[in-house]
Amino acid sequence: MSIHPHAVPVTRALPEPEVPPGEGLLFEEPLRRFADSHRLEATDSIGIISHPVWRLTDCGSHTLQAGVVMEEPLEIRLNGRPVAVLMRTPGWEKELAAGFCLGEGLVADLMDIALIRHCGRALPDEAVEGDALDESRNRVDVILMPGATGAMAVPDTAQLIRSGCGRANARVLIENLPPVQSEMRIRPEILVHLPAQITRQQAAYRAAGGIHAAAVFDAKGRTIVVCEDVGRHNAVDKVTGYCLLRGISLKDKILVSTGRASYDMVAKGVRLGVPIIASISSPTSLAVELAEALHCTLLGYLRGKTLNVYTHGWRIASAQTGGPGSSEQSRGGE
Repeated sequence: MSIHPHAVPVTRALPEPEVPPGEGLLFEEPLRRFADSHRLEATDSIGIISHPVWRLTDCGSHTLQAGVVMEEPLEIRLNGRPVAVLMRTPGWEKELAAGFCLGEGLVADLMDIALIRHCGRALPDEAVEGDALDESRNRVDVILMPGATGAMAVPDTAQLIRSGCGRANARVLIENLPPVQSEMRIRPEILVHLPAQITRQQAAYRAAGGIHAAAVFDAKGRTIVVCEDVGRHNAVDKVTGYCLLRGISLKDKILVSTGRASYDMVAKGVRLGVPIIASISSPTSLAVELAEALHCTLLGYLRGKTLNVYTHGWRIASAQTGGPGSSEQSRGGE
């Protein structure tokens, strides 16, 4: 099965944290086989293709090859039923599927998942299933354990989720969300260095622009994983899925996105127990309300040496008394 000759995975991760024996990636051997057979130089591991353009400047015009960010559909099936078609940048589809299903509440617990496998391109003229390790990988099957059921009803038809959008049903997304319990704290001098760590890993953005990134960090500011994708929600699902499949707890981590922090992104993080969610851009009003109600620390405009603390500032070590959510009372009456 052929793919574009310039198509390459986009997700980039620093060396994985040590994981105790028996707690590693559920599909470690198949992914190791795929990684070994598709090993790329770091400078090439970005989700872009080359395309000829005609560039006009005040000095004249010329033609050149320019990078364009890849966008392809990924069909996700839950126990054989289509639940979504995501418009995403190719790379780490298993992590994306796991992060999406758990973050959206379609699956209640990671232990309910028996298998996640790739099934080839989801195109009308390619109905035959391909190799599960095929690079194209435009369809993913999520198989639940016997007796396990989805956390919420599976839709009758798959939703097309465009690269800039999450799922649209706000009421369903925030139903039965438990408040964040984490007592995690972090110093602001650590937070302000996180955007630069993301930037250093944004090879696709440097090459072509037009792509979002998300990252997970620990309380000491160490990078767990950085992913790029045309969809800000997809980037978040990829990094959370990366952690979930490797047994890395999100209950003491920071989730950072280059896109705006909307209510559904906060809901995804809260559902997975993330205590601190930060955006290099701004949060929406509903995101702030949701984060406040669910005891999640929400940060915005994390740029340079500045940041805004919108909710539950007590997790930020030097947050002054009187700031948004900085009082002891804001910790849910603890």
